[in-house]
Amino acid sequence: MFLVDSETAGAEPDLVYTASDLVIAAGCEYQMLRKLDEKLGRCPVAQFPVDELQARAAALGDAHEQRVLQGFRDRFGAGVVEIQPAAEYTREVLAAKREESLAALRSGADVVFQACFFDGSFHGRSDFLVKEDDGGGRYAVYDSKLARHAKATALLQLAAYAQQLLQAGIPTSPTVSLVLGDGVRSGHGLAELLPELRDRRNRFLQITAEHRAQDRPVRWGDSRYTACGRCDYCAEQVREHRDLLLVAKMNASRRRKLIAAGISTIDELAAMELPAGGAADSALAGLRDQARMQTGLQRPDGTASFTDRHGGLRTAGYRVLPSNTLAELPQPDPGDIFLDFESDPLWQDGAGGWGLEYLCGVVENPSHPHGHPPFRAFWAHSREEEARALAGFLDYVAERRRRFPHLRIYHYANYEQAALRRLSRQHGIGEEAVDALLDGGILVDLYDTVRRSLLISESSYSIKKLEPLYMGTSLRTGDVTDAGASVVAYARYCQARDAGRLDEAARILAGISDYNEYDCRSTRELRNWLLRLAARPAG
Repeated sequence: MFLVDSETAGAEPDLVYTASDLVIAAGCEYQMLRKLDEKLGRCPVAQFPVDELQARAAALGDAHEQRVLQGFRDRFGAGVVEIQPAAEYTREVLAAKREESLAALRSGADVVFQACFFDGSFHGRSDFLVKEDDGGGRYAVYDSKLARHAKATALLQLAAYAQQLLQAGIPTSPTVSLVLGDGVRSGHGLAELLPELRDRRNRFLQITAEHRAQDRPVRWGDSRYTACGRCDYCAEQVREHRDLLLVAKMNASRRRKLIAAGISTIDELAAMELPAGGAADSALAGLRDQARMQTGLQRPDGTASFTDRHGGLRTAGYRVLPSNTLAELPQPDPGDIFLDFESDPLWQDGAGGWGLEYLCGVVENPSHPHGHPPFRAFWAHSREEEARALAGFLDYVAERRRRFPHLRIYHYANYEQAALRRLSRQHGIGEEAVDALLDGGILVDLYDTVRRSLLISESSYSIKKLEPLYMGTSLRTGDVTDAGASVVAYARYCQARDAGRLDEAARILAGISDYNEYDCRSTRELRNWLLRLAARPAG
């Protein structure tokens, strides 16, 4: 989205939008209008921290695009025409780039890479326009996407480029295609996509024209526009306006109902009087109580003070729910183990398969009361090693269960169970053993106990938000402090290893190991803390 001089003398600049702008608006109109305000000079350009995981995904996406391009070069040679980006975004330069692109198509190029489209209000650069080999001279729009499956937003972009071909009179294939991250080409009927494109474009043009006609920036909470609540622009406003989305477990549907009832902030929800006689639904009552915990209106059963990662002194509190499930926790066993996986969803093997469970870590109970809990790591740096790590872990569990028949395997949230089931089926290893662990209740998800038993004063129930309540002074330190940082660190390890920087690789891997061990220890301490809460007298 950018502005160009109007063709009418003295008129305001014209807004030029891109396929990416349509995609952004489809997901979050508030974000799109904030970016428009930045272009119009109505507000400063927002500065947000770099998301290293997103940056890595973007770099991998660029590399995927280059692989697809090289494949076309290998196949067609000089039949691939590459259009260089416009040196500047002016009407004249963009119009010239469009004509250069159309000339390549009219000359019969086999593939045009980064063809430029510009019709005065829309600008776009298509990844690939590929001539069909049926002799009909039609061109198909191809886009390379790192994703494993076609997404509606990617198809919206394809439709936008195909429509530009049709407008230019270029024979256009009725099928558009995504070249996915595993190399599979996903074809989609253009006729089915064009109505959605039309609706999205009309909505975009309507709200941008409406917004430009007013003289103020977009307002958070304006009911005329959608807001995703998750992007950086929304997250900033959620904090500043103390929006209902600050409340843990709040969802968009409940938020809309509360706003319609005149309640738009966490503080208003915390102060809300519930209907007398128990007429309020339990979900609303639970959210009201959660808001009260987060705002300090609910008296906690216990608190803990800690220093956050910014150096500020904070206090976390908890309250045990009357109808809790703490008593349902299994009795502790000396053989209990505490499990955590580390994975890289962006890792890709030579066959195009995605994702690697590169570390399965477990902590055991110490051999004496004040000992350090032993840590075991099952590493995998290839698909073959992933299979061996799974087999090794299952053998370890089987041997340990022979020694401790009543042991349980504790974890936090469902990922570990899902990963074990997926890995056993993917590799054809230990499927019966994994099914027995899952169906026999050997794996215990502590998140399920927490969500049904506690209210905490944080906006999230991730284990990292709980840790100040039970980890004492042993809070997280080091370079790797969350799952996203772990994924990025593992990518850096791979780069250092492949470049022969073995000392650097070893240091990075040690940091990941420390992070995983802490997760396992944290799970153990959480289980022990929950058991202590269960043992307290009621009231």
